[in-house]
Amino acid sequence: MLSMSLKSLSIAVAALGFTGLTQPQAASRAAPVPGTVSPAAAAVTLDVAPGTRSVTLIKAPDGLFYVNARVNDAPVRFVVDTGANVTVLTHADAKAAGLSTAGRGRAGATLRTAGGRRAMHWTSIRDLTIGGKSIPTADAVVMAGDGPPHSLLGQSALARFESVTIRGNALELKI
Repeated sequence: MLSMSLKSLSIAVAALGFTGLTQPQAASRAAPVPGTVSPAAAAVTLDVAPGTRSVTLIKAPDGLFYVNARVNDAPVRFVVDTGANVTVLTHADAKAAGLSTAGRGRAGATLRTAGGRRAMHWTSIRDLTIGGKSIPTADAVVMAGDGPPHSLLGQSALARFESVTIRGNALELKI
């Protein structure tokens, strides 16, 4: 009985850490290893050396994984969101990438997010490049001004990688 309670507590604590409700302690953060991108490199476009088959991201202090990409040749910083069905662009990122902010599809469309329903419209990214991998014609949505503070890299793009693996404080995108 006691072991079951401790196991339940461990799972609950792990879930809180995974959702970012608790800040990781400095000692628990993974040290960057060669070929990885740390949060400090967030302003730099990610380039992978020729022959490299994966990109490794280190969890940021806020508990999230960030990756720099190019959307139609414009730099965009994404939060990797494995729970999002679709890639989500902020209004500002969509505009910088030359995407229509007027949208296509039915008027008044909304997207259900962790923060509730938000106005959105569908768009198509001509070219999304991450770590040397080019993803042509990726579906995405553009959020209205009240959307998330960062663009989200969701399953509509992540599913185009060979694999996405999270181990501890590292996320690997296999190209």
